[in-house]
Amino acid sequence: MFGRTAHLESQIAHLRDRLDRQEALLTALAAQAGLDPAAVRAAGVEDTMPAPVLDALRRRQMILAIKEYRTATGAGLAEAKRAVEEYAAAHGY
Repeated sequence: MFGRTAHLESQIAHLRDRLDRQEALLTALAAQAGLDPAAVRAAGVEDTMPAPVLDALRRRQMILAIKEYRTATGAGLAEAKRAVEEYAAAHGY
């Protein structure tokens, strides 16, 4: 059982690394196309932002929003903080 957990954690780490690289590529491509990279990233996050995160943001509870994002997605603290802050900045929260 422990070997399985380690294997899954390794796979998750690999997928997060791959996602980070794809996001960096998207940012670079957006900049080359003359688009605002933050707006491009926010457009991708908007469709997947969990409802509890949106509720917390509407109440201006950033820490709770980050916690709710982590709960809903399984993201690490830094990843959740980045996603929620980018979304909040792009949507005026």
